[in-house]
Amino acid sequence: MKEKEESVDPQKTKQKYAELLCDFMFKRLFGSEANKDVLIAFLNTVIEDVEIVHVDFIPTEHIGFTEEDRKVIFDISCKCKDGSSFIIEMQKGYQKYFRERALYYTTYPINEQGREAHDLYLKRKAAGEAGPRFDWDYNLRPVTVVAILNFSFAHCGDWPLEQFRSSYRLYEDSRCEVMTDALRFVFLELGRFNKHLWELETVTDKWMYLLKHMHEMDEIPKKFSDPLFTRLFLLAEIDNFTAEEKKQYYKSLEDMGDYLNTINTAAEIAEKRGHAAGHAAGREEGRAEGLKEGMEKERYATAAKFKELGVDIAIISQATGLTVQEIEKL
Repeated sequence: MKEKEESVDPQKTKQKYAELLCDFMFKRLFGSEANKDVLIAFLNTVIEDVEIVHVDFIPTEHIGFTEEDRKVIFDISCKCKDGSSFIIEMQKGYQKYFRERALYYTTYPINEQGREAHDLYLKRKAAGEAGPRFDWDYNLRPVTVVAILNFSFAHCGDWPLEQFRSSYRLYEDSRCEVMTDALRFVFLELGRFNKHLWELETVTDKWMYLLKHMHEMDEIPKKFSDPLFTRLFLLAEIDNFTAEEKKQYYKSLEDMGDYLNTINTAAEIAEKRGHAAGHAAGREEGRAEGLKEGMEKERYATAAKFKELGVDIAIISQATGLTVQEIEKL
């Protein structure tokens, strides 16, 4: 128990600023009433073509479509005065079908719009203000998912390695006509963001850099001297935390470490299995060709696990000898 406490002792880590990717800090920055303006500034930056002036936080727990369905809990959920809503998610470990998961998440606020319309109809009907039939025009208010990913997605073959932001809507195939503005997905891949401090050009660059590197800093760089970012540094300075906040932060950091250790262990097991498979294939076939085939499988398995952990694709290519295109397809 003593070792566990020492592992998160701030005096031993000498860490000045908190790790922004742990749950405690993520919700402290983006999910609290006191820092609502931080969330608004972040959304206005990364979505790019919206102008949000006010949001209200809404419950993050959403019930399923039937009593048997499991509940879904979002990291952060908020709504604008016009009814448009935003789901903000942080995904620390690689998830192959995260795009599909994001799509699934949008079904909840969309379904709730239908429920709200039906509840309003029942109230109007009880007051004698509505007819005998429920009538809804399906004019959906926009739902946007903003996901910060501590890894990188596989994209099409000519997708630039350094392009970390992607934005998706529903389009017509041949002419790219937008079908509806009701759904939008913005993904920010930290695994593709490798800019140095002196290379930061845009406000989005600065957000990405802080999300990835703030915990490594010991002072506020000149590039972050504007009031919003100065405030972020103050909010993330561990010495400014109360005793209870420090306790919550280090517990959150510990949980994050346990989670990443689990992923690392899975990667090591996969690598050992791949190595064993290489030798087994060689023995089974009784010739060098079998060993070569097995080792090739090991190479791909290792690359796949590194990719799951969010390791930069260029580094994976260097380490395994696979081409960028081969790794993208994994």
